[in-house]
Amino acid sequence: MISTKATGQRLLSLFLSLCTALFIATIALPSFEAHAQTAQAPLDLGTVIQKGTPRQAPVYLKLPETVPIPAANPRKNGDQDATPEAANQQETAADQLDGQTDNQTGTETAETQDGTTLTDTPQSSETAPASIAEALPEEDDTPEIEPGGIARLQLSALLSDDGQILQRGVNWRIFGAEKDEEGQLPMLHNVDGGPLDVDLEPGSYIVYAGYGYANLTKRVILPKAGDYNESFNLHAGAMRLNAVAAGDITLDSAILKFDIYTSEDSDTNSHTLLVKNVKPNHVVKLSQGIYHVVSNYGTANAKVRGDVEITEGKLINVTMIHNAAKVTLRLVSEPGGEALANTIWTVFTPGGDVVKRAIGAFPTLALAAGDYTAIAKQGNEVYNRDFSVTSGLNRDIEVLSTAQ
Repeated sequence: MISTKATGQRLLSLFLSLCTALFIATIALPSFEAHAQTAQAPLDLGTVIQKGTPRQAPVYLKLPETVPIPAANPRKNGDQDATPEAANQQETAADQLDGQTDNQTGTETAETQDGTTLTDTPQSSETAPASIAEALPEEDDTPEIEPGGIARLQLSALLSDDGQILQRGVNWRIFGAEKDEEGQLPMLHNVDGGPLDVDLEPGSYIVYAGYGYANLTKRVILPKAGDYNESFNLHAGAMRLNAVAAGDITLDSAILKFDIYTSEDSDTNSHTLLVKNVKPNHVVKLSQGIYHVVSNYGTANAKVRGDVEITEGKLINVTMIHNAAKVTLRLVSEPGGEALANTIWTVFTPGGDVVKRAIGAFPTLALAAGDYTAIAKQGNEVYNRDFSVTSGLNRDIEVLSTAQ
């Protein structure tokens, strides 16, 4: 009787222990699952904006946080020197904002997977705006010019209505309003810096203020000798671009580049290239508006694209997500053997489309995640292997030159 009672107590204790364990596991499991899920995606980078399916269309992250583009304290009068604090802010502004990429010349047209046409017609920041005189309206109430003396013009540029005066990074160009014998407006001054004081004869002038890829042109009338002030609100901001592989995995920055296009033209259904081959983490200064950004990882098919909105006076940090990885192709006589030189490589999709061609013992390619076939030609012999690419997983692909 005692033995039976003890056995019952032990069974009851075991049952209660099992119930307690199940209850704890039920509470802890959601927490563990949530941690496991978030570990697979970038953390604290912002809201994912996805177009189409992950395999066929880009996914990019746009950070919700924006910070004012740094600028020095505004100069209150033309003769006042900048304070040491302002000078320090100027250096900070230069370090963060001097990241734009030079334009490339030439024209080419490419078609995206969704049929959108991208027209490569970059504008050069080193050239004055075309037809600048025609772009400005004629002044109906131009005051009478009183010749003689000096008209001192003080110019300043801002990013927004409530922004501070830019202390550096502005390209000022002053043109005479009358065309010369060649039909061009004569350039009188071309100065880089911040606020500008310039002495001119009374008359009519056309003034251009450029800040990166943002600019504004005004007609300025100086009717007689005296002091004049003209402020240029550029309505500009900036973006800093970067990209990662899905799972917040770092990409090889040496083969990562960005192209920035204008927003889609409703009439032509195309984008115009504005800035080409921007390096990661470089800052590009632009007029406020919507821009189409293409991230190129390598030169094969690892591309993602998305639209980014620039807000005046703000620096937008953008991180784009690639479903891609690098693979190194090697033709070997045995697993782990030495790669054979002078191999001609062709990589195909399962549908037979050529993705990339290369020549060498071990070419490295950045490819979008998916299935591929590698064809290796060595002399008159041809070898092949099917392989898959997983996002963020860089690896070697060996093709055996002997019968498998």
